Amino acid sequence: MTTTPPPDEPDEPPVLATITCPHCNVVVPDARFCGACGANLSFEEFQAAQRLHAFSAFPDEPVIHLSTVTALFPQLSCRAKAPFRLALGLIVSLIVVFALIGADAPLIALCALGVPLLFLLYIWEVDPYEGSFIGPTLTCLVVGAGLGAGWAILGSNYVDQALLPLIGTSLTGTHALVAAVLVPGLGQLLMAVPMLLVWSVQRGPRESLDGFAAGASGALGFTMAATITLMAPWLSNGQLVHQPFNLVFTQAILHGVSVPLVSALTTGLVGAAFWATTGTRPTAARGRWLSSALLALGVALLIQIGLGFCDISFLPSLVVVVVHLVAIAVSIILVRVGIHHVLLHEAQHVAIGPPMVCSHCNHLVPRMLFCPHCGVAERALSRAHRLHHPAPWPAAEGTPAAGIPWPAAPPGEPGVKIGFSEIPAAAHHHRPGHRRMVLLLALGLGVVTLIFAVIAVVAPPGPPAPCRPLTCQGPPVGTRGGAEDAVGTPVQNGVRYANHQGYSLRYQQFTGNPVSKTDATGLTLSYVLTSGATAQIQVVGGPARNTDAQSIVQKIVDQIAPGAQVAYHVPGAMVGYVPGYGEAFNVQNPSSDGSTGTTRLIVMTAIRDGFAISVIAEGKLLAPVTPKSPFWDGHPSPANVAAAYVADPVVNSIAFPPVQHG
Repeated sequence: MTTTPPPDEPDEPPVLATITCPHCNVVVPDARFCGACGANLSFEEFQAAQRLHAFSAFPDEPVIHLSTVTALFPQLSCRAKAPFRLALGLIVSLIVVFALIGADAPLIALCALGVPLLFLLYIWEVDPYEGSFIGPTLTCLVVGAGLGAGWAILGSNYVDQALLPLIGTSLTGTHALVAAVLVPGLGQLLMAVPMLLVWSVQRGPRESLDGFAAGASGALGFTMAATITLMAPWLSNGQLVHQPFNLVFTQAILHGVSVPLVSALTTGLVGAAFWATTGTRPTAARGRWLSSALLALGVALLIQIGLGFCDISFLPSLVVVVVHLVAIAVSIILVRVGIHHVLLHEAQHVAIGPPMVCSHCNHLVPRMLFCPHCGVAERALSRAHRLHHPAPWPAAEGTPAAGIPWPAAPPGEPGVKIGFSEIPAAAHHHRPGHRRMVLLLALGLGVVTLIFAVIAVVAPPGPPAPCRPLTCQGPPVGTRGGAEDAVGTPVQNGVRYANHQGYSLRYQQFTGNPVSKTDATGLTLSYVLTSGATAQIQVVGGPARNTDAQSIVQKIVDQIAPGAQVAYHVPGAMVGYVPGYGEAFNVQNPSSDGSTGTTRLIVMTAIRDGFAISVIAEGKLLAPVTPKSPFWDGHPSPANVAAAYVADPVVNSIAFPPVQHG
């Protein structure tokens, strides 16, 4: 294809050469791309119409391409991609650095606000909603934040319940299904509420990428509030997070990178598909079904539910991080495919319009659905760039401000072809420079970090990292003298449980507690104490099979809490007054929906006559109780968990199977 440069001093625009597009049957300029349907006129029919080699928003990239910036910010100009890549890379790098040093205030600030602040700068850059972006964006963020905080407060309890390190837990159990399906599924639906609210009040023409901005803004407001709610307990530990690096790093990647990116991408795609006004304009491009809002919502739900099952599967931290990174990559590809087809099928005008400088390729072209030279969709250009029409030719009196259509010859008659030399796009002084935008991002994160640092200083102290055995007080379990405080004394007249394998135990029933659950190997007791603390006690038994007590303890921990950190060895561990072995562990299962608190797990095992009985007690790691506390009972314990006091009478009441003689 040859190009003809414009005259040096033109008095009027040259007449364009045109052809009839073989894919949509519309008369368009004779150029590389059809200005009406976007097909690449130099490719074969299927490849031309689908144009998987040229993403509709950034045609210099293929559709299947792992680019976070061009997927999350589809209306950026080419010159803005590098600064936004730099800013996003800076956010991720700082998250890793602060996770490495364990600085909780800046880490929480970056996790909660890094990606949302960057997206706000994108909104400022592209100016959706035709100059009234402040109201819709704030609506999405505020409504999303309120829904996110409520979801985190209520939903994390169900996720924490599914993450309890107990034997016999299943991914198909009630707690698991609620935590992995209902909680993340409901969260995804709530993320779409702000978008629907803005859609209902928006006036004027709607465009698909406006819906993407609304959906992503609502999702980021949601994840911002949820992350602050879930990670706020770290602030009570002072300036440093007292957790192993791998756990802090995993939570940081989940809450600071995976959750905001996946949520913004998938919910943004739902918004783009919902906002799009697809019509019956003829085109050979297939895949109209890929622009369906219901399909986009279904994909978003599947991704969130898949991550929900990953989070409660007790996988090693590194595996969880890898799964979430894969989810980001899948979300990027799916969003790019969805946006590509939404832009291809979105119904608009098809006439040859006035001259304009394409902000993507900087060539002078007629305004159409797609740039005839580079193929970028017009609606993928920000309105500020789209409305800029240079006038290299004198305009006649009475010409409308929008300009007159570029004159075109009938198909087959001579005329110039699109491909003029690049013309620098005019600067848009109403937007800040990109360096200034990166500085604004850093300033905003610095202010929020300072606020969190002050909170970390003045917040009540949380549980200390180390606790030496028999030197610190146990947690509150109720008023002194109650049935809950029968420390060390076996239950005499409680409910008796007898296992078919021959061992038995007793537990006290009081004020509706505990809730019991039995299976073939043992019994699980769930307590809610008068102080509000919760406790889980599980007793399981079976043949030792020539295994010692320490090996059984390690096997149990590897099964229910892989990667748990040893806190201390239980001194003088006994089960049913039979000497055994016991250890206490700190467990923090990485989860994007559950709390970031630490669980204290205590496992003790004793063996008599070849039969092993193990006791598993667990609950949230609680702060020590001082002598000034109303819960002080003078009984020191390194456990720091409510189950320690409730478990003693149960453990002491255990009776091993009778010894078999002869």
